[in-house]
Amino acid sequence: MNHYRVPILALFLAAVGVLDASAEDRVSLAGQETEAVIEPREAQQRVARLPALTFDLRVAIECTEETESLTLSIADTFKTLGKEDLGALRSAETSLRVPASQLTLGTDENFCIRDDAEEATDELVVPGFLTVFASLRCTGQEGPSMHFASAPLQLRLKCERGLGEYQDSSSDK
Repeated sequence: MNHYRVPILALFLAAVGVLDASAEDRVSLAGQETEAVIEPREAQQRVARLPALTFDLRVAIECTEETESLTLSIADTFKTLGKEDLGALRSAETSLRVPASQLTLGTDENFCIRDDAEEATDELVVPGFLTVFASLRCTGQEGPSMHFASAPLQLRLKCERGLGEYQDSSSDK
């Protein structure tokens, strides 16, 4: 059984060597805070119902020779930009819309409770709610190389209680 470990280890080390082929190739990314409005929940409901969320992202890329592709992913949602999309760009701005079915959030016991408007908290900031991952594929004379980055995404939730609870509907705006 030991004779099988050497080829697997050699393949792994060869792959690591390809991934680090060029120290000058790199990718970095950041996401803007995303805001969502949700409806009040029942006190016994411990999970907030989130809508689909759109995350605005900015990615800086650097390939010493040719950029092949950039893939961004959040939860089970991903987007790939090919060389025709990226061209000679050094940075890209894009957005990624994550369906509600991929999102869940356990909440603070006082956040956005339906029948407790005076005691409930109506705004909640969740740093690191999700993580965005980026993979950059570059090609050059030494072959392909892959580079990875990740960044936390912040979510701001606002509780929408309706017009009547916070202002008089007859007041002018």
